[in-house]
Amino acid sequence: MRPRIICFAGLDPSGGAGLQADIESISNCGGHALPIASCLTTQNSIEVVSITALNTEVMKQQVDTLLQDMDISACKIGVIPNQATADTIADIVANFSSIPVVFDPVLQPTHGHAFADSTTLKSIQQRLLTKVDVITPNHLELAQLASSDDSLQVQVEAVCALGPEYVLVTGADQDSEQVHNLLYAKATLIRDYVWPRLDASYHGSGCTLSSALACFLALGDDIETACQRAQEYTYASLLQAQALGRGQLIPQRNKAQHTC
Repeated sequence: MRPRIICFAGLDPSGGAGLQADIESISNCGGHALPIASCLTTQNSIEVVSITALNTEVMKQQVDTLLQDMDISACKIGVIPNQATADTIADIVANFSSIPVVFDPVLQPTHGHAFADSTTLKSIQQRLLTKVDVITPNHLELAQLASSDDSLQVQVEAVCALGPEYVLVTGADQDSEQVHNLLYAKATLIRDYVWPRLDASYHGSGCTLSSALACFLALGDDIETACQRAQEYTYASLLQAQALGRGQLIPQRNKAQHTC
């Protein structure tokens, strides 16, 4: 039976990121996605124009209704549009202590409207991260969550002190010749995953990685194996990415399923 993974994320009308990315990735990696919209976005492959948070009471009702019917194997969290949503998701996942919770801290898109203001970030730091097992920030997001411009190691230590046991720092936003994705366990580096750098810019790569990671953890993989398989799947989907608009390329996740 396919594991059920509950996903909190935004609705992206371009189909590149957010809930559609979660649904496609989880389905192709052997799971079944249970999508809960945290917000509606106005965006395309070029930029994010606006974000509209959704009613948090409806979110809670959706989750309660699902839990009356299904067992949940993992949880993936994406865009959080405001403090109320951050607090609500923190309250919900407080009851998920027996399953892996993966957080992709989408704080700032490549172009356009920021996803999280200072009050939302504070709630994420103080309330949500205490409930999260794995977090997948890029270097910029890590610095924001750590509230620090210090070294990478100091930033990881600061974030781990807030709650997550594992931090997978993705390196596509760096200028290195190859991409280094660094996995830390309790602030200790345990794995350096090295990938050839691709020339293009992609819309939804982080969503793809984090939702695939949640799925592989739900399937029973240990953290290093789940991270490896999620990266393999993401990389394959990026190799097949297409220019469906005039901006970033959109990963073709259905063409990468054979790697799972």
